[in-house]
Amino acid sequence: MLFLIDVTFNFSALGDRAQQLVRAEWDVEEDLLAKGQFVGIWRKANGMGTMFILDVPNHEALGNQVRAMPLYPFFTGVTITPLIGHPNFPQFAKAPAAHEKPDSKPKPDSILHMVDVRIEYLRAGEKFQDLVQAEWRASENAIAKRELVGIWRKSNALGTVVIWNLPDSDTVAARIRALPLYPCFTKIDVIPLVLHPNFPQFARPAEHHEKPAA
Repeated sequence: MLFLIDVTFNFSALGDRAQQLVRAEWDVEEDLLAKGQFVGIWRKANGMGTMFILDVPNHEALGNQVRAMPLYPFFTGVTITPLIGHPNFPQFAKAPAAHEKPDSKPKPDSILHMVDVRIEYLRAGEKFQDLVQAEWRASENAIAKRELVGIWRKSNALGTVVIWNLPDSDTVAARIRALPLYPCFTKIDVIPLVLHPNFPQFARPAEHHEKPAA
């Protein structure tokens, strides 16, 4: 089961133990990646926490894992959103096979934006299938332009979560308004993100579309 975990905490509260605790947190995350359970992680651009996606068997395992994180005593807020893989973009539901260690290559200079959209699909009426297919084509076009970092469905069937690598908030707003299903959106939350210093691979846009298996 996929879960998006939105964690709020203040790094300054870590005090003299900051480097030790952060390193321990990274070690746990690298272990989760080695187990195939770590799907992605990003820092919030406001400096007040992280967002990450885990693939764990059930809610109990999720709760145990969150409580086991070295930084857990410093969390001031935790929000969980159950996800499922997007039917047209299954590659984003898979954990990477290995940890790509940070290197000296130039890092993406665009701020990432996580867009959490609630969609009332019934508003589409008879145009539902056409609009959904058009929406998928828009995401495929974003991959071709190296702008799509990830996309997932909410497991409650009420929307999607997407991460774009775009230059600024105005571009994000214009992109949202241009989406075929935009008239069906009932709630939109945009969260600016930056790459995680120990896991820069999760900030890299997809290079190609891995078509779903037949």
